[in-house]
Amino acid sequence: MRYRLTLRIVAALIPTVTVAAAPRPVVLEATTMADWRAAKLDGTGCYWSPRRGGPIHFVAAGNTAMTKVRGRIVILKPRRDAKPLFPFTHDAWRADVLTIRVVDTARIRAMGYETVTTDAVLIVTRRNVTIRLRGSMICGS
Repeated sequence: MRYRLTLRIVAALIPTVTVAAAPRPVVLEATTMADWRAAKLDGTGCYWSPRRGGPIHFVAAGNTAMTKVRGRIVILKPRRDAKPLFPFTHDAWRADVLTIRVVDTARIRAMGYETVTTDAVLIVTRRNVTIRLRGSMICGS
């Protein structure tokens, strides 16, 4: 009995520390043509895929871009420091707590009549957590 009481007293004296869970990196999900149309992104612009010919995770045309996070479409607008990317869109985007910067290597991997495919990295930041995603950027009309 005395032994159990001692353990309870000692346990009560040990401070407990609560650690908040580390923020998770954002995961961009595959989008569909219906998503692009809902965001009014038909026409000339660029899209990014984690691999050539793979699912499209980011689309940009003019002053609008979109991606999908946790099943929801996220519409992005150009950041103030955005520079031109392809003739018709920008390299830096923002929506609430999500920012996306496109780093295009300009290494041409494929060229079509109206499109060009290059290697590109997306730098995605959400709530101070940043990830870099390598893939392909396809631009054209």
